[in-house]
Amino acid sequence: MELDEVALKRPTAILADFIGLPSAYDYVATLLEKHECQFALDIGCGHHSHLTAFRPGIVTTGIDSYLPAIELSKANNSHDFYILADVVRDDLSGILAQFNGRKFDIVTLFGVIEHLPKPEGHKLLQRCDELSSKYIVLETPNGYIDQGPEFGNEYQRHLSGWFPHDFEGYGYKVFGTTGTKYLRGYMAGPKYDFRGAAICDLLLARFLRANTNARHAFNLVAIKDVRGVPARNR
Repeated sequence: MELDEVALKRPTAILADFIGLPSAYDYVATLLEKHECQFALDIGCGHHSHLTAFRPGIVTTGIDSYLPAIELSKANNSHDFYILADVVRDDLSGILAQFNGRKFDIVTLFGVIEHLPKPEGHKLLQRCDELSSKYIVLETPNGYIDQGPEFGNEYQRHLSGWFPHDFEGYGYKVFGTTGTKYLRGYMAGPKYDFRGAAICDLLLARFLRANTNARHAFNLVAIKDVRGVPARNR
């Protein structure tokens, strides 16, 4: 994916990789390396997707309720297929019917659930279970981060805050990404204006092991295998 290739060249991204701080992209890559997923759905696809880099090895579909986002995603050739629909409110059978009822191997939601009121967010999680046959991966800020309708898109407004226990209660494993909540603020930018703030944030994240102690992280990545826990006694 073009945006990811640029990001990987940034000094902070290189440092994060060097000191062992996985990104949301890295977690997706780890799942796809198992070769269990060939059919993917990106909910709230926006203008780019972490899934794009894995095409044509997988077939991806972008779904969004905001038409300009779909059009921009098409312009960037982010996915193989596109659906203009609201996953929370629309009939899921209609979405799956477009693929002869086949569920998706992996469903992703990057920066989506925080734009919904909390009750609708819980409904979204339940609906993801119905859409996926294997994995769900989502990324969202750790706690409530105030944000307005950026880029003229009312859907960019933040309406809820989510914490590790919110997802653990649904059977997700939760990890931390994007540095720490202590040194990052609005739209994941530096909370304090001083030279080297981004590098200090990454070093603090490594010291706190924010990737496994997600309560310290700015963003949360939650991963669920909808098939449940494998049996231990054969």
